Amino acid sequence: MTTTMRLAAPRVRLRSVTGIWMRHFVALLRVWRVAMTWFLIEPAFILLAVGFGIGRIVGDFDEAVPYAVFVTPGIIIGSAMFHALFECSWNSYHRIDNRLYETMLTTPLSVSEMAIGEILWATTRALITTVTVGIFAAALGWLDSWTSLGVLLAAIFIGVQFGAMGLIFAALAPNTHSLSLVFTVVATPLYFFSGAFFPISVLPEWAQPFAWAAPLTPGVHLARGFVMGSLDITHLWSVLYMIGLTAVIYPVAVHLLKRRLIK
Repeated sequence: MTTTMRLAAPRVRLRSVTGIWMRHFVALLRVWRVAMTWFLIEPAFILLAVGFGIGRIVGDFDEAVPYAVFVTPGIIIGSAMFHALFECSWNSYHRIDNRLYETMLTTPLSVSEMAIGEILWATTRALITTVTVGIFAAALGWLDSWTSLGVLLAAIFIGVQFGAMGLIFAALAPNTHSLSLVFTVVATPLYFFSGAFFPISVLPEWAQPFAWAAPLTPGVHLARGFVMGSLDITHLWSVLYMIGLTAVIYPVAVHLLKRRLIK
């Protein structure tokens, strides 16, 4: 009977996962005023500068769509990416370096549960910035349709995907100096070349396949489809692509964390 119950027990316990999430949530509450500069003020300034600045130069394009409306979902999803990636790479690295994860593993907590908890929190951060910047953009009239709520779905996919990716970087990084390359070599190029600021079709033909294959592109494409009310079969492919990428990245992240933490 006992053996049967052990076999039937879930391998990932909700209590363990939510415990990690609550730990990070309480830590955020202590610095929420400063955190608002990350979640809202910084991306809001980018939105204003691009929407009002470049938008006045570019004007309307792509069937009379204002540039500010076109660029808004890209900036929002880009901010979601940065938050998820920062949380699970930079912050997770410091938890590894300070042996916090090793301390956690002395409790009945598995590496898989720890990874899911971290990714769940990274996704929460992605959603916080999506909601705050989205409300700001809606006040400016750049998100004016109820279908824009679908941007939250895109943010969830991006949060999970880049959260898992961040754990890989945290597990592999030998020091914080090398970890900074995650943002200069990975995140920043993705932000500017995944269709956030201009249609991928304006890139050279040889570069377009690489841009479409970039992990941020499907999230931007999906969010823009919701904002503009132009969903089609390509957005379904974007969802499937993000799910497929996450299904590949997550097991790698767990494996590398186990190798780093369990000696």
